[in-house]
Amino acid sequence: MNEAEAITRCLRGDAQAYGWVMREYKHLVHTVSLRVLRHREDAEEATQDAFVKAFQNMHAFQGGSRLSTWLYSIAYRTAVSKLRTRRKGEVSPEELPQGALPHMDSDATEAVDRKRALDHAIAELPQEDATVITLFYLHEQSVEEIVTIMGLTASNVKVKLHRSRKRMLDTLQGLLKNELWTIREQ
Repeated sequence: MNEAEAITRCLRGDAQAYGWVMREYKHLVHTVSLRVLRHREDAEEATQDAFVKAFQNMHAFQGGSRLSTWLYSIAYRTAVSKLRTRRKGEVSPEELPQGALPHMDSDATEAVDRKRALDHAIAELPQEDATVITLFYLHEQSVEEIVTIMGLTASNVKVKLHRSRKRMLDTLQGLLKNELWTIREQ
């Protein structure tokens, strides 16, 4: 099934098409929600709310952008709304998982460590900057699509990308200082 067919079938109330859209975009919508809310349970709730809103308003999708861009926009606004209504101090941001890892070869362990370091660097960014970085690099959205999703100007998105990359570099250099020295000595 492709996007156009899924939209047409969703408009007719086809449950299989709804399922396809959710399977196709759930991870991406959840990631946007998690970047905004920084709390897994709240992000899961916001993800569900975003899909409900999307399905209730599917008739409003005009096809001027990709379905994924439209869904990201709904997910972002739903998560921001949830963040605003959440009382201050009610929930603190989740820590990165620190549990023992199953036995893996050194390449797999290094990949997990790199992912944790990148996740940590993104989590250190302000919420809006983390969302821009996530959309641009992890979900490969264009600057124009991010403008549509977040309601920012193109120049603002570019500035946020530039500044966020610098902040992430500083964070990663701090996290990986020992590793960087080991690499330089070899």
